[in-house]
Amino acid sequence: MRVAIVRLTAMGDIIHTLAAMQFVKKAQPDAEITWFVEDKFAQILEHNTDVDRIVPVNLHRFKKSFSLLALRDEAKKVKESGPFDLVIDAQGLIKSAVLARIAGKNVAGLDYSSAKEGVASFLYSHRFTVECSETAPFRFASLIAKSLGMEISKEMLLEKKPYLNFREDGECEEISTFFDGKKKSILMVTAASNESKTYPSEKFAELAGMLGEFNLLLAAGSEAERESAKRIAKASNARLLPKMSLNALKYAVSRCDLLIGADTGPSHMAWAMNRPSVLLFGSTPKSMMMETPKNIAVTSGAKVHPCRFDKSDRSIAKIEPERVAEEARKLLA
Repeated sequence: MRVAIVRLTAMGDIIHTLAAMQFVKKAQPDAEITWFVEDKFAQILEHNTDVDRIVPVNLHRFKKSFSLLALRDEAKKVKESGPFDLVIDAQGLIKSAVLARIAGKNVAGLDYSSAKEGVASFLYSHRFTVECSETAPFRFASLIAKSLGMEISKEMLLEKKPYLNFREDGECEEISTFFDGKKKSILMVTAASNESKTYPSEKFAELAGMLGEFNLLLAAGSEAERESAKRIAKASNARLLPKMSLNALKYAVSRCDLLIGADTGPSHMAWAMNRPSVLLFGSTPKSMMMETPKNIAVTSGAKVHPCRFDKSDRSIAKIEPERVAEEARKLLA
């Protein structure tokens, strides 16, 4: 059976959707899985043995400039990747639904009430209800399981094998020098995709001061994020890691004893790799992760809608560093 998964973005959602693949392969070992993903996130999927083929697409470029020729090339690439017995749109957007229909005629996805863009459901052959209040990994796994006529339970997800794999290369060798064999290492993800999910740098600096006996490492991507991380490093004994590819980031997460971050893609890598984590939530609900005894959510206490997020909500700043440090020490003990 040839199955295509359409999950283009974002990093955290791709990571959470990928969790289902090991159970699909166990139930249907002969299934051939193809995954359509935005090219900038393709490295997340690389080296995963449950995904047979990755097809990177470049749709985000059309936000800057639209080209019929480029659109035709993308559609041709998608069409030629088939045929598929089933295409599952795990994103629920109009653009992902259109891509899914180009990939194949037999398309499964969320129903009108469940999809982020309800109109997308009109392009599906099979529609399923999945409550948005469920934890993110279980939401995506439920859709995939229903589409394939199988079961993936919460208990199965809690007992998953780590599934973000990487290739150890020269970049990873450089990162390895930052890990101290004498001290436990805490990896701090200092930024998020928008301000409402970003923990203030001054509070991160306070937190770093409280955890100063550990090997503190900071991960940041863009130049603005790195400038913020440099301020944290200057105010503490934390060290900023070099800019990393997604492959090297997976390696860094695999090496850390604990990850601390907000609701953002790199932070969710810890759950996927069965590494301890403390994640901070303000404008988004803690259902964006699946809590375990070693993956803890700390919330601001703000009332948030399970499906719609308020980007003007800055309540994450109300989380006191002492609370985060306390949870960190419990996990490291």
